Amino acid sequence: MKVLLLGGSGTIGKGIYRLLSPKHELILAGRNGPDVKVDYADPQSVRDMFEKVGKFDALVAAVGNDALFKRYEDLTDDDYEYGFRRKFMAQINLVRIGMEYANDSASFTLTTGFRSDYPHPAGAAVGPFNAALDSFVLTVGPTLPRGIRLNVVSPATVVPEGEDGLGLVTPDQTAEGYAQSIEGTMNGKVIRMWGGLEKQPYD
Repeated sequence: MKVLLLGGSGTIGKGIYRLLSPKHELILAGRNGPDVKVDYADPQSVRDMFEKVGKFDALVAAVGNDALFKRYEDLTDDDYEYGFRRKFMAQINLVRIGMEYANDSASFTLTTGFRSDYPHPAGAAVGPFNAALDSFVLTVGPTLPRGIRLNVVSPATVVPEGEDGLGLVTPDQTAEGYAQSIEGTMNGKVIRMWGGLEKQPYD
């Protein structure tokens, strides 16, 4: 498959590359390339990327880890706007624009994180956007045409190899979630790579 990987130079992205590159044609896109340069939060830059890449079988967005971690009392409107634009809207636009270039039965795999369910004192501009993007995938994935699938991988805290534990996952472990989305048949699913943590119940 022709797989477009955004964020391949990051910690998770490198794990995805190690796992998928022996089996698929990977095209690495990011601010510095190396194959295609893109600012994933700029819709025109995203469209330019797709024009260069052409048709594809899978898109993986290992992005959004630049969200702001600040105490709730210290957050400003600009901080929330930054999180909304880069964590939430940027990934939605990858799907909206990318649909024009996706082959039949292609897949999109986005990235959120476990702060949707596990609060953190500095996570008020992160967790809500994770939850919103999870909901986007759950509600939009089953409606997409042409057999196109949409899933999201939600990792816990990513740590170096050998340091995994409860709520801690390695890049290679996390990459398995992306492989499940790309190579499987699931659609509209949140793939939780949470290192043994359970989904939080809601009353």
